[in-house]
Amino acid sequence: MSTPAKDIATTVEHLPAVQADPMMMLGAAIEKGMSVADLGPLMDLVERDQANKARTAFMSAMADFQARCPTIRKTGKADRYLFPPLDECLKTIRPHMKATGLSIRFDTELTGDTVITAICYVMHKDGHTQKNQFAAPIDKSLSKAGNAMMNVTQQVGSARSYAKRYALMDALNLVGSEHDDDGVGAGTPTLTDKQIVELCDHIESLKVDEPKFLKFMGADCLENIPAAKWPAAMNAIERKRKAQEAEK
Repeated sequence: MSTPAKDIATTVEHLPAVQADPMMMLGAAIEKGMSVADLGPLMDLVERDQANKARTAFMSAMADFQARCPTIRKTGKADRYLFPPLDECLKTIRPHMKATGLSIRFDTELTGDTVITAICYVMHKDGHTQKNQFAAPIDKSLSKAGNAMMNVTQQVGSARSYAKRYALMDALNLVGSEHDDDGVGAGTPTLTDKQIVELCDHIESLKVDEPKFLKFMGADCLENIPAAKWPAAMNAIERKRKAQEAEK
């Protein structure tokens, strides 16, 4: 004969305080012979409790991971600026993810032949998972009639790698740096990737002497120019532009 649902309260009252959690409550109810139908709400409570504990463990592991993980070295080069490639990201994070019980996996989705979306799943050993996605356009300008720089498969592969890299970096809040800092923070903020690209365009269009410009800015490369010197960099570019216009 099954125990009425109202009797579970009496059962729980007799449990030690340390045992008065949803799983112990469920065990006590089963021992008392509660019917499967009456156990339903208690089983739901157990599932919610386990999900909350898994979420808490995940957040603790993420905090531990971010305290451990160094900045990612920018070993990849695109035109005149550096970036942290996907393989460098994965190589850097693997030991720290293992130490904190985290792991990752990717899915990709293709929208027509123009956009690829990478979905990065960050999973914890206790069962909680969070995801982040990043969509990247497939750059068709990389192939030209009669002079193909990339075939279609290579274009998709390039966009896929780009999307996975940024989905991963956003999911784990990874930061890139030109030099290996052995776990030490980046320190003085430097120019953003967008500012570096803009600066590269100006230097190229105005034919600026880059070594002299870097010496003027007190940096060994564009990536190491302090963010605080961005106005000074733009002022120098503007003076160069006006000087060239005056010579015309």
